Amino acid sequence: MKFDKENRSLTLDGDWSTSANRHNEFDIPRARIPDVALLQIRDFLKEAHEELEGGVSSPAAAILVAPPLDGIRVYGGDGAVRYEILELNGDDHLSLTLSVDYSRVQTAKGIEDRLADYFTRRGVELLGVRFCGPAESVEMCIAVPLDWSAMQCAAFSDALAMLLQRDRVNFTTPAGVYALVSAGFPTLVLGEGESEWLEVKRENYGIGVDSQKYEFACDVASFANSDSGGLLIIGIASEKDSSGNDVLARMVPCRRGSIHPQRYMQILRDRVVPPVEGLRIDVVPVDSGDVMVVYIPPQPEEIKPFIVKGAMIGSKVSGSFFSIPHRRGSDKWAMSPEAVHSMLVAARTVLRGRGAVDPSEV
Repeated sequence: MKFDKENRSLTLDGDWSTSANRHNEFDIPRARIPDVALLQIRDFLKEAHEELEGGVSSPAAAILVAPPLDGIRVYGGDGAVRYEILELNGDDHLSLTLSVDYSRVQTAKGIEDRLADYFTRRGVELLGVRFCGPAESVEMCIAVPLDWSAMQCAAFSDALAMLLQRDRVNFTTPAGVYALVSAGFPTLVLGEGESEWLEVKRENYGIGVDSQKYEFACDVASFANSDSGGLLIIGIASEKDSSGNDVLARMVPCRRGSIHPQRYMQILRDRVVPPVEGLRIDVVPVDSGDVMVVYIPPQPEEIKPFIVKGAMIGSKVSGSFFSIPHRRGSDKWAMSPEAVHSMLVAARTVLRGRGAVDPSEV
């Protein structure tokens, strides 16, 4: 990014340039925005502001990020981001002004309530809301972190558009994050931590190998045996943060066309007892490949535990055994013989009390 004071212009990528408009803004198609830290953009705007301050009526230097073509970027016919403006605040921070078409929420309080959880999780602050025309668009001013990149900011804008035009997404549940990822926004979970209901894999399972089939079945069964169900995403890499927790760090999509959901479903049919109710496997296209998302809804207690046929004996899977995988935090573990025995004793006690079945036959 290079600023030319004499021509009041901004040059990107060595050859593409634009001049400041009468509002002292640089009009840039989103596709042209370099993926740099917002801190760098802030510093550039400060420099541009100081250079141009005496020559225009508006003292604010800003970058207007306009979607290409007719100025509206459409997501599956569900609405659009009209524009995004990054501008300097008085305290040298950046604010993002975002305009979204046809918001379903028509009050400032409704906007705040709908987006509060997402704003908190992303560490941003809503500074103001303004409605433009009757049921046409809503404009939001948001304080954004300077350690974000320009692409993170763009993804954040896309998420807000989706959240305002779709049913509310609860980011603290597998169902909510599944709705977000399956709708085509897997990048928006980056920065989240792995948990008792969220796990990611950077590579596709090698489902031609027994040990990988067994691992996939255990991953799914462990979520099915939990209280909240879970979400398994293949195509995202995790890294340790400063506290040693696994955090979703970057996209590593699988090769386009290399994921075959029907084969994964067959593995589960062959290896997990009983069948997992309501399980979904979706393939989500991204720019450079595919991401697979496996959604395991919470299961009825009366059909638990979910058992995986086989167990790892050394480096091989033995079909003479079975496993009952569970989750403890983000870790997976097999139910101990003592726990299995306690469960059987409890079941026999209940059956004896009901007199429905001869306990000796259980």
